Amino acid sequence: MTNQTLLETLASTEGHATAYELLEATVCDSVSPAICTNPGCGYTTDMEPDQDQGWCEHCATNTVKSALVLAGMI
Repeated sequence: MTNQTLLETLASTEGHATAYELLEATVCDSVSPAICTNPGCGYTTDMEPDQDQGWCEHCATNTVKSALVLAGMI
């Protein structure tokens, strides 16, 4: 999956119509929505905004990235 696809999935899961709305809502928070990057997983959680190797409780791997990392903002 591409970063854009992951962002769109994360935005939908978080109740936002677009990835832009998700980023706008979270850019100044101390935590950021995050999603597992393993194909077929889709596990979401909240992580530090700069997280690029967060723990996935579903896959048991360090493959969770924050929305801000996926968007290339950090």
